[in-house]
Amino acid sequence: MIYASGGISGNTKRTNIYSEFGYPERLTFHEYYNAYERNPVAHASVHRLLDGCWQDNPTLIEGEEKKESTVTSAWEKNVTKLLKPFWAKIKDADRRNMIGRYSALLIQVRDSQAWHEPIDTVVVARLKENALVNLIPVWEPQLTVAEWNTDINSENYGQPAMFNFDERPVGQIEIRGPAKQLTIHPSRVIILCEGAEDGNIFSGTPLLRAGYNKLLDVEKVSGGSSEGFLKNASRQIGVEFDKETDLHSITTAAKQAGYPDLGAALEDKIHKLNRGTDSAAVMQAGKLNVLSVTPGDPTPTWEVTTREFCASVQVPFTILFGTQTGKLAGDKDDATWKVRLNGRRWGFLTQYVTQLIRRFWEIGIIEPPKSGEVTIAWSDMLAASEQEKIDNMIKMAEAALKTQQAFGTPIFTPNEIRTVGELEPLEDEPEPQGTTGDPLTDDPDQNRNPDNTQK
Repeated sequence: MIYASGGISGNTKRTNIYSEFGYPERLTFHEYYNAYERNPVAHASVHRLLDGCWQDNPTLIEGEEKKESTVTSAWEKNVTKLLKPFWAKIKDADRRNMIGRYSALLIQVRDSQAWHEPIDTVVVARLKENALVNLIPVWEPQLTVAEWNTDINSENYGQPAMFNFDERPVGQIEIRGPAKQLTIHPSRVIILCEGAEDGNIFSGTPLLRAGYNKLLDVEKVSGGSSEGFLKNASRQIGVEFDKETDLHSITTAAKQAGYPDLGAALEDKIHKLNRGTDSAAVMQAGKLNVLSVTPGDPTPTWEVTTREFCASVQVPFTILFGTQTGKLAGDKDDATWKVRLNGRRWGFLTQYVTQLIRRFWEIGIIEPPKSGEVTIAWSDMLAASEQEKIDNMIKMAEAALKTQQAFGTPIFTPNEIRTVGELEPLEDEPEPQGTTGDPLTDDPDQNRNPDNTQK
């Protein structure tokens, strides 16, 4: 009745289909965490997306992006230097956010206050950068909401007013070190909650949620294939006796040899046979048969399942597993993947880093930018590589040479070619060499100077 009145799968004909397939009815953080820890496909998908987005750090720009100049301002240098030793922790908080509904980055400062109290901005503003002690990434179960803001007139209405922090590590059976429960004020916490556009931290979208069932299917196919191979390789043996065999005499002989019954005797003999690589069995009235089947090829089923999972995390199959069926397909997948990385970098990660920097100037660690605005700029993943730039410049130079020979004027100027390679333009650009005009229609005499020298 529970399934029929709005069950998990939505299948009205087979309302217990999740139970039949072995899928959990409800997913929690621990299911996602265990899949990340033990399932290679899940682990690879998280780190492929994580490492792709963080393969380089963003550039911090004071003001709007269009105001970026070749000269880095003092504010940009200061903030870049401040964040340099903490980028690994900032990235690790993003990794934890991808696995759970949310994660957090705790800001530890020297303000002589307990963590349940607001940050003393006066003390922090006096110490500036020296006030920042550490940034601590934490998992979803480690940080829970202790109290909500219920004041409807408050700007933070509906947001956590206090957090509980459990210092015990996640995923470890043995707890080492002190287990402390701390209460933390929100001014010391940066929440990462990808997909929660409504502002509710519990609305975050774990990366592995949509494809979790497919991860279980991958384990079934891969593990079942491996188990079948192991059973074939272990030489399971069946003993066949004909109808004339005197089982009573054989059982009596087995008991005389110290075995409780015939089955125990046969099991011991077969165990010794399988344990030795050159063992032999001598039979008088029976026959040994090796129980084996021809294993099926798991590749088609495994590939279909993994492709479904790849669709759920928006990572192309060829990108995640490093295989390509053809150059054209590989190029398209690569372009699709780079669009995915650009979207996440300029979207969620820009909001994340901006929120962190804004919190720094709100509590006094850094001065706010003069315009009150900071821009986070990432490198374009779709930009041409250095080799591609050189190849394009060579092609343009060849086209310029051929058009110069054919028509007397090159189709590209040197500075246009240098722009494609992202090189600085020449101040004194050389004039095109050779004749000008169209040599097929123009009068040669009109293309000559008074001293009869050709232009």
